[in-house]
Amino acid sequence: MKPRWKVLGAVVLSFVVAVVGGWALFSNGYGPLALAGRSDWVRTGQAKDRVDRALRVTMDGITPALSYAGADFEVLRKPDLWDGEPSMGSDLTEIVVVRTVVSRAKLPALMDQVAQAWKGLGNRVVERSKPADEIQGMDGMGNADGETYLTFLAKPQQDSTYRVKFLVGTAGVLYQPAHEYKPLPPLGRAPYDADGYVIDPVDDPYWSH
Repeated sequence: MKPRWKVLGAVVLSFVVAVVGGWALFSNGYGPLALAGRSDWVRTGQAKDRVDRALRVTMDGITPALSYAGADFEVLRKPDLWDGEPSMGSDLTEIVVVRTVVSRAKLPALMDQVAQAWKGLGNRVVERSKPADEIQGMDGMGNADGETYLTFLAKPQQDSTYRVKFLVGTAGVLYQPAHEYKPLPPLGRAPYDADGYVIDPVDDPYWSH
């Protein structure tokens, strides 16, 4: 028969292990509320296919084709649940960076082509910046086997050209860290220099002049 202190020690150790294990599960989205709500979120693979398709439609609608640096992801996790559990829901955004430098003269034509491509996703209303605005952009909403949020963003450079990004997002996605998403094939992750600019911008005979 084991001494009483050994029995008590085993009980205490089992309790500590159970508490620590339970807390780890709770903190990582495996508590009762988070587990109960998992079926409410769009699966990560389905969400990724959704934003990939919307980006493909956008990119394929541009003639002549642009050159792209790659893709990045932003994941915004939903607020914690009322009992303190981390939510397993998130909003996913995939960002494709355009390597091609776009001239001020050609930017309106590019925006027109993108807006037309978005119509293929069922987008009917495009909120477009005014021509006098420093940063040019458009926002829309489409359907790529699910609701997607569409954004075109063009930031001016010192030489009167623009650097462009496409952003496509979808909401209500089962949480997964951004680094676990793989970029839209065949693009890799966008290479940036120390100042946050895309490496090796491309001069295009049409779009850049």
